[in-house]
Amino acid sequence: MTAATDLSALFCRGVFMVRVLVSFLIVICLCGCDFEGVRITNDVKEYETDFASVKAEIISFSGFNNEEFEKSVNSEIAGNIESDIVAFDMEAQENKDNVRMGNKCVLEIDWEEKYNNNDFISVVEEKYVYTGGAHGSTVRIPKNIDIATGKEIKLSDLFTDTGYENTLNRMINELVTENSEEYKDLWAKPEIKQSHQTDFYINDNKLVIFFQPYDLSYYARGFVEFPLDLGELSGYMKEEYRRIIE
Repeated sequence: MTAATDLSALFCRGVFMVRVLVSFLIVICLCGCDFEGVRITNDVKEYETDFASVKAEIISFSGFNNEEFEKSVNSEIAGNIESDIVAFDMEAQENKDNVRMGNKCVLEIDWEEKYNNNDFISVVEEKYVYTGGAHGSTVRIPKNIDIATGKEIKLSDLFTDTGYENTLNRMINELVTENSEEYKDLWAKPEIKQSHQTDFYINDNKLVIFFQPYDLSYYARGFVEFPLDLGELSGYMKEEYRRIIE
């Protein structure tokens, strides 16, 4: 065998090894991505009539450990949005003559992924409806899902006992005091209520409790949010949910 042949063989083996290594790294990366969180896909239902405009985003999840729970959540989301569209169409038909000249009744539904890791998901649906008058109305409807146990989580599920409400109220009051300029236009003292069993989400290592428009301030102020540090709350949280603290 000549020296040229030896070099050619070595080169071929080198190329082969590089390809194997690259393939291995790609597989590792893909597997690692699967562990980062559940996959969320979206579809959009959009149409217009002479008097109404609809744009509704519909999300669905894949990759749950419990397939039945996954189907149930996806079915619930799709069903709720379809019900919203049907109700809006009826209301738009009834109010088409009350809408200001040149305007249409409007339904817009969007979703935002806030947290998707450690077998826990926070997503927020934001729904805007206008069927006449000075302005429409906007609401947020979060979903906080524990993939590990296969259930939707309320605020009380995160904490060890009922005393957590006093802790949250204290932290919110401290936040208002420290950021007086940001919260200067509140017309009521923020306080955890029954609605906040669902009006929260996880994002950037924060437990974000929010109030709907008009709850604490005027409509244009929008949603009033209070991001509370999860690290400071860890001592009050159930052990199984400390995993969302990063």
